[in-house]
Amino acid sequence: NSNEEQQQQQQQASAERSNQETKSNHKSASRHDDSSSKNDDKTSIQSLDSLYQIPSTPVALERAANNDLGGANVSRNIWLFCCFFGIMVSFVCYGLLMEYATSGGRKLHELSFLFVTSGLYTLTAAAGRHVRDETPTSIPPARFAILGLTSMGSTFCSVRSLRYVIYPIQVLAKSCKPVPVMIMGAAMGKKYPLRKYMNVVMIVAGVALFMMGGKSKKHDDDSDDSDSSSSLDASSQLLGILLLFVSLCFDGGTGAYEDKLMAVHQVGPFDLMYNIQLGKTILAGIGLVVLNQVHEFLQMCQDMGFLLIALGLSGALGQIFIFVTIAKFGALTCSIIGLARKVTTLVASIVFFGHSLSGMQFTGLFVAVGAMVMNFWGKKGGGGGGHEHGPNKPTPTTKDDEEIQKLLDDNDMDDEGDVELQGLQHPVSTLR
Repeated sequence: NSNEEQQQQQQQASAERSNQETKSNHKSASRHDDSSSKNDDKTSIQSLDSLYQIPSTPVALERAANNDLGGANVSRNIWLFCCFFGIMVSFVCYGLLMEYATSGGRKLHELSFLFVTSGLYTLTAAAGRHVRDETPTSIPPARFAILGLTSMGSTFCSVRSLRYVIYPIQVLAKSCKPVPVMIMGAAMGKKYPLRKYMNVVMIVAGVALFMMGGKSKKHDDDSDDSDSSSSLDASSQLLGILLLFVSLCFDGGTGAYEDKLMAVHQVGPFDLMYNIQLGKTILAGIGLVVLNQVHEFLQMCQDMGFLLIALGLSGALGQIFIFVTIAKFGALTCSIIGLARKVTTLVASIVFFGHSLSGMQFTGLFVAVGAMVMNFWGKKGGGGGGHEHGPNKPTPTTKDDEEIQKLLDDNDMDDEGDVELQGLQHPVSTLR
């Protein structure tokens, strides 16, 4: 019995020792698992930090913010350069092509020009409307027919005037659009600041000096009678100026009627442009048929088909760059680029086509361009166009839209009356 009791005690002792060893092994294993899991967590956190490059100090945070801002500025500068280059090249090429098509004995058939270029503008507007997914407007087609008629009248008179005056005179004269607008506004009781009156007087004086300082147009017949030649020059120049004035009046009527429609209807800019240009295309086609000038159109396409296509494409491309510039950088930036383009067009015309300017003409040119620059400085000082739109803000606010409308109503971009894609001049309509 004593031997059995000893054996049992030894078995119990060995069982207890084995249990203790098992518990100790479990504890060491659990401690090992805990340490390994902690190491895994540290490794995963370090990998996430390295993946997302999360800065851990204020200096690193500031450095990261500066890097992001620098990247955004580089992207913005690239867009600004593209818009500037696109507007300058498109409209300078347009101006040179237009002067070439109306000089050296060449004459543009106005209805043929309208039919081809307005058709190209219509296709461009349709593409823009599709890309921006604009909702078709509820404005009746008859209203667009009126807008198309007034816009067509402006383009017709503007192109016809180039038979009597040189292209630089047209560019400067189209800068006098505020004159009929202010006359009509003052007659209706609207008041303007003194700076506006002084600016308009300076532009008109500069244009007058430029026109009085030289001949209006080279004539095909080299007559020896200087008196009759000067008389013909004066009468032709007067007729050209009268046509430009009528074109400006049509511009004012088109803008006023657009404002009336925008007050009660909602319409996207490219949708408005599409409908107006479609109306111009249809009216020009009807005019060609009714006036029995289809043969003139065919002859014009045969003689100047490439020029007509080039004029339409350059004008449409320029208007797209204008729209992008206004959406990304504001109307003031677009207007400043427009002023630079206007001056460049004048210089290019003088250089490429050999216009000799007298001292009086240089003075008039300086006064007119100086008045335009003063106009922009006045807008900048008044806060107009101070808002810019980054790449993530393509749609302007209501306040920005009012400033854009005010700037564009001053005719900063449409000194060529034949490139009046009016839908791009009313981005405010997208929010009404």
